[in-house]
Amino acid sequence: MQLTQLLLTGSLTGLISVLAHSAFWSGIAMMRRSERTLAHAEPPISEAVLHMLSGIALAFLFWLSWGLAALTDGRWWVRGLTFGGLCWIALALPTIASLVLGRTLDRRAGALIASRWATTALGVGLACAWTWQRAV
Repeated sequence: MQLTQLLLTGSLTGLISVLAHSAFWSGIAMMRRSERTLAHAEPPISEAVLHMLSGIALAFLFWLSWGLAALTDGRWWVRGLTFGGLCWIALALPTIASLVLGRTLDRRAGALIASRWATTALGVGLACAWTWQRAV
């Protein structure tokens, strides 16, 4: 499996997850026709870049942990969801929970950011597992 192909897949998946969340919350705001948007519903460009870089890092971790692919006899999507879920639980969830518990973020904003990072982690896991399956 080529590392560059996985890194590109991770980068694009990280960007797509932020764009999908932004489009989803824009649609919600249009349906509600509200003047006030949710806090953190519209991420800045720097957060899109951060998700792209995180997608690259997660894809590199997927490449390094090719043993995960060898240990499970499950389907590619089970492998991808397992990898993405483990990365989200280990990396994003404790950080966001500490910000919410420390009252730096309110609960709604914390849930929104947690769902955005879950989409990135699970999306990268699924995309890398599918790319890996196609190459093998």
